[in-house]
Amino acid sequence: MTAAVPYMNGRPLVWGLGREPGMDGFYAVPTQIAELLVKEEIAAGLVSIVACFANPRLEIVPGISISCNGHAESVKFFYDGELGSIRKVALDTSSLTSVMLARIILQERYGLSPEFVSMHPSVSDMLAACDGAVVIGDTTMLVPSGRSSELDLGSEWHAMTGLPFVFAVWAVNPHMASAELVDALERSKAFGLSHLHDVANAESGRLGIPEEVCYRYLSEIMDYDLTDRHMEAISLFREKARQHGFIAGDHELKLYEPAERIAPV
Repeated sequence: MTAAVPYMNGRPLVWGLGREPGMDGFYAVPTQIAELLVKEEIAAGLVSIVACFANPRLEIVPGISISCNGHAESVKFFYDGELGSIRKVALDTSSLTSVMLARIILQERYGLSPEFVSMHPSVSDMLAACDGAVVIGDTTMLVPSGRSSELDLGSEWHAMTGLPFVFAVWAVNPHMASAELVDALERSKAFGLSHLHDVANAESGRLGIPEEVCYRYLSEIMDYDLTDRHMEAISLFREKARQHGFIAGDHELKLYEPAERIAPV
């Protein structure tokens, strides 16, 4: 059993899973997927990278992520008024990684340490109650241009570090996973990336966003690989989160390698 985020940016990675025999799956927001992995109710989850920081039992499927190398477009901090006057910020309750990223960026790049409150992701409601709002996924893509001032958190991270930012990975409970599962996830990624026009068409219909906007987002903004450079970015983000007191623990982040894939000595 697998679970994936319900946002457009995750669709290419699961586009081919329906073609895989026995690959049952469903959609859930990142916070819910993290809970399901902890309870071992699913073998694999396309989950916020922060879930791997919090759960030392989880391992990361190699070669697959939801990342950006600069603009993210679907992960933003919206605000009204002057940035330096921000005192209270609403955080998307469905997010794990992006809300932590926003707190790091606001403090390190802008010297801001506002009060943070969790709210249901509605930019209008959040900005009615607070000076700023962190929102992820399709909700962000649907905010009208010029609605308020904004910071693209992917761009902010890249400006600060020069590195990509990894929002999500396939994480597995290793004793529930297998080589067959990893192979299916890899095939699904390959199938989705080779059918991005189909994905964009479907997402355009679902969200009411022009197809060309969806295609550009999926093909030019999102990055679905997981290289050494991505792992470097994960390590730096984790270290910053630890320094700011947002997480604890220093367990090694492991890439999943099923026993049947390991060459005999």
